[in-house]
Amino acid sequence: MSGSTPDGAADGALPGGFVLARIGADGDPSSFLELRREGEREGTGVRCDLSRVSLRGGLAEARAMPIVKALGDARTVVDATAGLLGDAFLLAAAGFRVLAIERSPVVHALAADGLARARRDPRLAALIGDRLDLVCADARAWLEAHAGTSDAPDAVVIDPMFPPKRKRSALPRKEMAMLREVVGADLDSAELLRVARECARMRIALKRGDDAEELAAPEWTIGGTTVRYDVWRGSRGANTGT
Repeated sequence: MSGSTPDGAADGALPGGFVLARIGADGDPSSFLELRREGEREGTGVRCDLSRVSLRGGLAEARAMPIVKALGDARTVVDATAGLLGDAFLLAAAGFRVLAIERSPVVHALAADGLARARRDPRLAALIGDRLDLVCADARAWLEAHAGTSDAPDAVVIDPMFPPKRKRSALPRKEMAMLREVVGADLDSAELLRVARECARMRIALKRGDDAEELAAPEWTIGGTTVRYDVWRGSRGANTGT
């Protein structure tokens, strides 16, 4: 998840008014980590629950997703704004080898807990195999370090915090609203996009709200019902025209 970190959160500390706590006993496979506001009832906060990702159609449904179409023939993908792993999970289920990068220690802790639980679930584990890895790092630094190397990914996916919709139809979901407060304002998406375009070999896909302004002019766009994907060729594609 991109964004500038509120005071105290860069080192893993939470902003005032929030609690990061485990619900259930240590060692209990049904326990989970959640983020909630102080005073809220246990079990009502934000957690990473990959069982909520709807993939009843399995591999065929995953491969029909717009985000998968945006990545073309890529095989290795960096999700530079991992968040709670929704996109990374879908991509791994579609057969990509995914490195999910999350720089917020708080969000990374939630994601790591959710991924560990998914790997203990036979259905979810079968969907993603060993194709999804998660690290806590600054994606800009990682991409800069790997640009032009053999470890450069085929594709990079970026999903910044959406700006508020110009035509507001509803309040943000509780999950998104709380993560906005913890992670902070998203101020560096354009810089992350620039670095991604220098690193990815084949494709860069930027997920945007359907009415969000462009960060840069895309080469083409793949639309969805509420989001779109602005797409660019990577370094190899730009040289070959594919």
